[in-house]
Amino acid sequence: MVSMGVLRDPAWREWYRAKHDRTVLELGTAFETYVTTVLAYKHPDFINPDPAGSLGDWGCDGLAAGGTILYASYGARPMADAERKLSDKLKSDFARVLDKWPNMAKWRFVTNATFGPMASQSLTDLQRSHGPGSARPIEIEAWKPDRLWTDVVADLDPAQLDQLFPGVPRAANIELAEVVALLDALDDGPVPEALIPIHAVPPTKMDWNELTGPAWIEFNEGRLSHPRIEEWFLQGADPEFQERLGLRFRKIYEGHRVAGAVARDVLERVYVSVGGSDFRLDTRRANAVYAIASYFFDRCYIFEEPPADYPGGPAGAAAN
Repeated sequence: MVSMGVLRDPAWREWYRAKHDRTVLELGTAFETYVTTVLAYKHPDFINPDPAGSLGDWGCDGLAAGGTILYASYGARPMADAERKLSDKLKSDFARVLDKWPNMAKWRFVTNATFGPMASQSLTDLQRSHGPGSARPIEIEAWKPDRLWTDVVADLDPAQLDQLFPGVPRAANIELAEVVALLDALDDGPVPEALIPIHAVPPTKMDWNELTGPAWIEFNEGRLSHPRIEEWFLQGADPEFQERLGLRFRKIYEGHRVAGAVARDVLERVYVSVGGSDFRLDTRRANAVYAIASYFFDRCYIFEEPPADYPGGPAGAAAN
């Protein structure tokens, strides 16, 4: 189980925020499902009414706090005249719930759509019509993805985040215990004279595995320490230790390569398994993690080799 302290580390907060940002880009019902899932964590009494025949769901996508808070969720889809349709959606959704839910004191319209001037005007018109001095005061809010993060997702506990984003690594402990001594060796002192040539990260394998951007920088930085890793293995008493460590590394990589996971997320999980969740808080430790990951990447223990006839993609072309 990940500790609460681990989740408060800057690197992990950023990692979960990236997962949230990617998820809220989903269209239609996929976005709306995500919204109702996280709201159920926020409100212990949360109910998302099931449509009941001709009655429908009375325009309610979520009910909480004894019926005083109602949610509407809207996953935007690319369409012509999107701003006008968002404005109409906002007004029609509110009109549907106004008469059906007499206890409603707060109405929150949660969406990933872009609010332009027309939709913003519709929102302020509703807020003014139901302000504190009106016949029926209602607190009306539009929640964009940033608000959903700050008011809901960022406050979830580790178990809830693990359910929300399956496959998140258990980062409380370094999984590959044997590598701790190697990390310490890489942390300790300057890199020795090169025992092996240092080359740039092979572009075809990076392209094939869709590892671009930060991964290139991290791997190229890490490869500067490959001579020290070679020296560390050569000094060991067991000549088969390198192979056993590589196979363990491969097993950990395969465990993180869950269905649907993008390559960058898999690499991040591998990093955490090697260096712990807070490895980026120490620059020397971070460089040691990059060195070990790139070392086993080059030796084919993690990620996949491209086929022999693979010419290389955009990143490979750019590197040549």
